[in-house]
Amino acid sequence: MNKLMWPIPTGLKDLLPEEAKRKRTLEANLAALFERWGYEEVITPTFEYYETLAMDLGSEAEDELFKFFDREGRLVALRPDMTTPIARLVATRLRNSPMPLRLYYLANVFRYEAPQAGRQREFYQAGVEFIGEPDARADAEVIALAVEALESSGLRDFQISLGQIEVFNGLMEETGLSPEQKKKVKETIARRNLVGLEQLLIEYRVATRQSESILRLPHLHGGTEVFTQARNLTTNVRAQAALDNLERVFELLDGYGQTKRVCVDLGVLRGFDYYTGVVFEGYTADLGFPLCGGGRYDRLLGKFGFDCPATGFALGLERLILSLIKG
Repeated sequence: MNKLMWPIPTGLKDLLPEEAKRKRTLEANLAALFERWGYEEVITPTFEYYETLAMDLGSEAEDELFKFFDREGRLVALRPDMTTPIARLVATRLRNSPMPLRLYYLANVFRYEAPQAGRQREFYQAGVEFIGEPDARADAEVIALAVEALESSGLRDFQISLGQIEVFNGLMEETGLSPEQKKKVKETIARRNLVGLEQLLIEYRVATRQSESILRLPHLHGGTEVFTQARNLTTNVRAQAALDNLERVFELLDGYGQTKRVCVDLGVLRGFDYYTGVVFEGYTADLGFPLCGGGRYDRLLGKFGFDCPATGFALGLERLILSLIKG
């Protein structure tokens, strides 16, 4: 009776004592790990002005924002992730600090999306942001840290899929498509809708050679052989430079002893528009959606008046806990 009389909104969840304890223990372990790697915690407001949080999100993610007006008539929103708030924080409060900055967070975020296993409309993330270092070594560090975060949490069967968004951008340079058309193609690849991708390229009348290269992109996954296969797709300078960068990151991960956990997957593009380089997602066989994700976003801080490179990742705590229970 009480459940019917006093419901909570769809996509929200109470945590009972055992669940709350499991979550707090996981958070404490991750915080200790991040601090051992030299990262310091920051905390940002749960809601901010809409124009701040909508910065470079992309149309789909922007549509998922929880928005409302404050009493002064300003449009505000609940944070959908932590990367943009931390970019704002660094650009406005920490820009004079010695670089690079290593920051971490434990936070709840909100997205108005269809609730599913391991993901509600309010969910919890743990993550890091490495600010002020453009070199591939920074990308390798955060990926290696993501691997260690999953391993130290008790997860054994998982894999990190590693991509480079500039490979896609380089291929798209040769198509002559409009920015909106390119965005639609990107979203279709990110959703792994290969049938829809082929139909879209036909609709946009992309030349056969470029179309074949784009259709091949989501199928390029594996080990170091992917670099050779991808280089044979195009002579585009932007794409070739991106492959060089990705190969360098992969080599650095070998130095961490982490390549056994990592595969190259050029179909990984991520959903947010702020990504500019290496991107990655972590998967386990038990779940059909990523446990963690991240990448490089060198232009986002510039939107707040502080031109500074950055990379990072976020780990979904509910998804990780669900995978640990299933395992």
